[in-house]
Amino acid sequence: MKRFYWSLAISLPILSFVFLALEDPFNTPPIFVAPTDSQVKAYTEQDFELPIEVEDIDHDIVEVNAYGLPEWMHFDAYHLKLYGRPAMEDKNEYVITIKATDGKVLRTKMLTVDVDYGHSVQQHFEDAFQVLSKTYTDDILSASAAVVTPEGKIHATTYGRSGYRKSATLTTDHQFRIASVSKLFTATLILKMAEQGYLGLDDKAIDYIDMGTIPNRADITIRQLLSHTAGIVDHLNHNAFYHGNWKSRKWTDQDIVNFAGKRSARFEPGEGYAYSNTGFYLLGMIIESVLKMPLEDAFEQWIFKPFQLEDTFFDDTSTRSKPIPMLAENARAYEYHLSSVGAAGAIVSTPTDMARFGHALYSGEIISPEWLDVMIENEGDKNGGDDYGLGTRLWDDYGIIHYGHTGLLMGYRAILLYMPEYKVTIAMASNDLHGGWHNLVNSVMMEMAEYYR
Repeated sequence: MKRFYWSLAISLPILSFVFLALEDPFNTPPIFVAPTDSQVKAYTEQDFELPIEVEDIDHDIVEVNAYGLPEWMHFDAYHLKLYGRPAMEDKNEYVITIKATDGKVLRTKMLTVDVDYGHSVQQHFEDAFQVLSKTYTDDILSASAAVVTPEGKIHATTYGRSGYRKSATLTTDHQFRIASVSKLFTATLILKMAEQGYLGLDDKAIDYIDMGTIPNRADITIRQLLSHTAGIVDHLNHNAFYHGNWKSRKWTDQDIVNFAGKRSARFEPGEGYAYSNTGFYLLGMIIESVLKMPLEDAFEQWIFKPFQLEDTFFDDTSTRSKPIPMLAENARAYEYHLSSVGAAGAIVSTPTDMARFGHALYSGEIISPEWLDVMIENEGDKNGGDDYGLGTRLWDDYGIIHYGHTGLLMGYRAILLYMPEYKVTIAMASNDLHGGWHNLVNSVMMEMAEYYR
């Protein structure tokens, strides 16, 4: 209710009277006492309760209402409190409007309720992986995964069994053939050697190894081998390679060079892009030539041992009669000798070690940030091909920038990826070519991005 007061205004030579409407000077508007902060936290799968305190020193009856509530939140107008229990899918930020009136004056307070996950990253990762594995790959032989948090903590989990002939449960200690994820290890070693002055990325490969009759051999650079822009054939994806005794023979460097030398170039060096396992095999030969040690020892001394990858090794010796004790086997685990694969894909590891390596690499612990920038320069796109740097794939799927590498060999799948926006590394491996694998990988990635978003 407003009261009216007389105001006398004198203007010569005319005398006039004006009415002014003023608020009741004896009324004190309601005051919000709690919450004092305009931002509050809530957590998924946990009860949320927030008292709303409003004071009116005139002892007027105050009506309080809340607006803009999400479905999971409610307002108790009698006890003056917001309450509810957000689910995992309710992780978000909500702006709530609280209005209080004493019938004379309306007061408004804006609240931001930030709903975060109410459980640890380990629990979230494990729960999400189990649910997603069941959803997309329920009958998969095995799937194993690890994540490294922005703080550097590692969490691992598994789904399935350890082998096609075994009923034992898969553990995080089981190893997998990580196939072409090995290329990321090989590229890292080459870049580390370049950083320390052992070689230059634009050096000619022929200056370090015998390239036989490989087309354009005098012009091919180390950078081009790393980025699949050298135009060299891919022996592992060439039908002619799988003839004769390929399943039982042990391959030599000369065998691979001779095979590549008999095939035409795909294009002139630096004028195209074509994925080539042969190119990475040659990089392994360069490592051995420069460091004067077997590739197995080079990986061990330069990468595996310094970064505590205790369950990772370069395999060019295993056979069915000489199996890998902790390998998660499938029917093709020893289909042919890994001497034919070399630096392109012969590493055996666990997702835990893969994730530890990837996190160290992409956070600048193995090579400097300057050299990391060189690694993720999109050489493939420059040459009309895939988004590919130096031994590393570059992705922008579902609005999430990430890089790393995939692997496919002998019925094994593997992936290592790093999300720079969240500083999170994920590694996954399986001994089964399940059709739901890509959905599983992408869903796990999005779950972890959402956790840190």
